[in-house]
Order: sequence, then C-alpha cells, then structure tokens
Amino acid sequence: MTEHLSGPARTLTPSNTGPDSSPNAPHSPSDEQGHIPSGHELEQEIYEACGGRLIDFHWFRTDWQRGGAYTAKGMYHVDDLKTVNVVIKFPIPSVERLWLTRLSETGNDIVPRIYAHGDRLGSYPIEWIVMEHLPYGPLSSKWDGAEFDLLVEAYGRMADAMNEFPVDEQPHRKDWEEIWQKSRQNVHAHAIPNEQRWNKALKQAHRKLKGWLTTLDDQPMDHWVHGDLHLGNALSRVAPPNGPAQLIDFACVRAGHWLDDAVYLEHLYWARRDMLKGRKLCSMIAKERKKHGLRVCADWPQWAQINRALLAMSTPAMLEHDGSPAHVQAALEILEANV
Repeated sequence: MTEHLSGPARTLTPSNTGPDSSPNAPHSPSDEQGHIPSGHELEQEIYEACGGRLIDFHWFRTDWQRGGAYTAKGMYHVDDLKTVNVVIKFPIPSVERLWLTRLSETGNDIVPRIYAHGDRLGSYPIEWIVMEHLPYGPLSSKWDGAEFDLLVEAYGRMADAMNEFPVDEQPHRKDWEEIWQKSRQNVHAHAIPNEQRWNKALKQAHRKLKGWLTTLDDQPMDHWVHGDLHLGNALSRVAPPNGPAQLIDFACVRAGHWLDDAVYLEHLYWARRDMLKGRKLCSMIAKERKKHGLRVCADWPQWAQINRALLAMSTPAMLEHDGSPAHVQAALEILEANV
C-alpha cells in the first residue's frame, strides 16, 4: 500500500551516481533470498511508488543514525507549482511509520510533514517513508540551552496527541534481577574503576530492589512513550536559537509511563549537568504534561528517584551504551545516594 499527496505526477528521473544506478538498472538481490537491497538498487521502485514526484536522490548516513536503514535527501513535487526538500528512509519499523503518520495528521506540528509512505517497494515488502527535510538540527548547544526547552515543549505536544490513541499493548517489564546480576558480573569482568564502591552499592541496591519494585507497582504504565527521547531526535525548521522543534525516530514507541522518557533523557546528562544550566528535566516534563491537562500523579518524584536508582544500578550491565568513564562514575554516585 502506498499513500501520497494527490495531484498531477511529473515525468522525472532519479539522479544517478554510478554506471549501474540508472532507473532501469536491475537490482542484483532477489526477495526470495531475504536480502534487503541498497538505496541505489531501489531508486526506480521509490520513484514509481511516489507517482513520479520524487527526484534527485542523494544517499547519506548521519553521525547519530543507528540501525541499518537507508536514508536519502531528494526533491518532491507536491504539485505543478511547489517542490519541497525531503528525506527518504527505508526500511523502517511498522511502529515508526504508524506514529509518524498518526502524529502528522494531528495538526500539532509534532513531526516533519509526511508526503508519501508505504509498505512495499516493487516486489519487496519494505516499509518506507518520504518526509519533510528539516534544515536545522539536531538540537544542540547552538541553541545555548534553549534546546532542552524546545525538546520538552515538543514532547508535551507529542504526549498530548498520543493521548488520543488507546493503549492496545502491554508494557514491557524489565527483569531487574537479571540486570542486577549482569551489572555485578561486569563490574568484575571489565575492571570498572571504583570496583569496591560498585560492589558495595550494588549489594545495598539488591537489598532495596524488592521494595523499589513494589513501590513502582503503583506507577501506571498506561500511556504511550517515545522510547528514545534525546536531542539527536529533535530538529527544527528555523535557525538557532529559535523553535519550535519537531521530533523524529519513533521506532521505540511503546506503552509505559512518561518517566521512562524523562529519566532516560535526564540520565544522559548525569556527567554533564553544566549543560542543563540548572534545568530539572523531569520537573519540566511534568509541568509540560500539566499544561496539556495530562495526568502526572502526586507520587511522581518518588517514582522518578527509584527509576534513577534502577538506571544507575543497570549502568555496568549496559557498558556498550553507557560506558564512558565520566558517566559510569556519575551513575555510581547516583546509586550511592539512593542506597
């Protein structure tokens, strides 16, 4: 299935960057082999799926991009008089396409404008999307601290819009006992600095673990969360230090509690608190939710503290993601303060 804006299509040809990348060049892999072809190999399929509106492909990979998706910049003819800069991305998870398209239809300017999307490219069952290219960002220190304000404000609009969609899945529950075990093992196996302090803090955390989880049983996990909230997933149409910001990368959306996003965002700056300039991110997100009339719950500060402790406890288990010495040290200090 393909969806794109109505209007007359243009007879246009995708740009070529090599002898085998012409629109009519056959792609070498076959879908029977289970191989996902490259962006160049599927240019003709993308061009046809967009009704001939898409031109000037230029494939690229960003410094912050993760996963195996192909991304390109191009031009899209909205109609005979208007051409816009776009980003083409495939393959994308079904959940990402679902939420990008859902949120694009709310009128709240939460995500880039979506111009076309579908679940097939030629004979390949590949989900793809064509969306507005946002020229500024990701949000960074170029915004002189306002990047956090813009991210939180965009998050509030997102949460408000997501609240209109019933939660039709069960929240994911982490096995914190298993995570604790892995943290203990990694402290020994990777010769983490301050090994004795880590051992002591983890033993004390284990004594409190059951009580923490019992308290969190009262934390309602019944709304949608972004799942990967950070500055790299926020861009803007306007130059720094202005906004608003739009959010991208909805591949990790899931049922949960807003503190999942808030504490995750906060923990990225445990070792770089100076960047926040005194901002308290969890409190900011709580206030933003209240502004939109969304539930916050009076117990959220206690839940946030337990979530911080659990995230700090898990740091040695997640060294491939959170392994910088400064962050590991900051996590140890957070854990010690809570045990």
